[in-house]
Amino acid sequence: MTEMARRRRWERFVDNQSGKALVIPLDHGLTMGPIPGISQPEEILRWLSPEVVTGVVLHKGFAERLGGVSGCGLVVHLNGALSSDEQPDVKQLVTSVEAAVRLGADAVSLQTNFSPATASHNLCLTGRIVDEAHAWGLPVLNMVYDKAPSDHGALARMRHFMRAAMELGVDALKVAAPPSLEQMPELLDGVQSHTPVLFAGGALADERALTDLAGAVVRHGAGGICVGRNVFQRSNPPSTLHRLLGVFRSGAPVDFSVRRTALQEDEAEIAV
Repeated sequence: MTEMARRRRWERFVDNQSGKALVIPLDHGLTMGPIPGISQPEEILRWLSPEVVTGVVLHKGFAERLGGVSGCGLVVHLNGALSSDEQPDVKQLVTSVEAAVRLGADAVSLQTNFSPATASHNLCLTGRIVDEAHAWGLPVLNMVYDKAPSDHGALARMRHFMRAAMELGVDALKVAAPPSLEQMPELLDGVQSHTPVLFAGGALADERALTDLAGAVVRHGAGGICVGRNVFQRSNPPSTLHRLLGVFRSGAPVDFSVRRTALQEDEAEIAV
């Protein structure tokens, strides 16, 4: 009954020209503390623009301090744990769908880190959040991660975790990119046609890897990217965001000789 409402709200996270989502998660502070790039709200507001960002993921308190980031789709993150916790992969509910609605959220999100010790907790939490969010007409973004100790069978495990989330009714998924981007179609098979899949940027890495990821998203028909540290921990986040959006809109590879020149100019401007 709320499918149309959820679909319309999710469309706020999609760039009209490319059909891709470029979402910036800024929920790291609860887990990791005031890490570089997000230690001050003013730092974020200097570069966070709805002209290049389709949505943001925020915990409720930071959402209020940033004013919800006008013009962007707002995802309020519902669960979390401190990195210093005895069980940091057991993400506990820290707010409610109703509180997210009061903040004006367009969607809610939860993170589920799967291991043998957390699987049942994750399923119960996902099922509960989906039921509550859908009653309000809000889409649910599920950030799904594999925390099993072995890499053996990782792709099959991830496909199982994604399928479990879909069985419980989530509206979109965020997952880590496979070790080889050419494995992306296998990960998306049977999913992307009805449930958008966004790929995570992970820890700060070479920008070429990030633009390669954006190119693979276009090439293989994924839903977009959900990238935080690889944007807000760069010296010039707007420059990175414009490059990513350019890849989405053109589908063309990045000319890194031009990119290096532009980056040097950006850094020179910052130094001044």
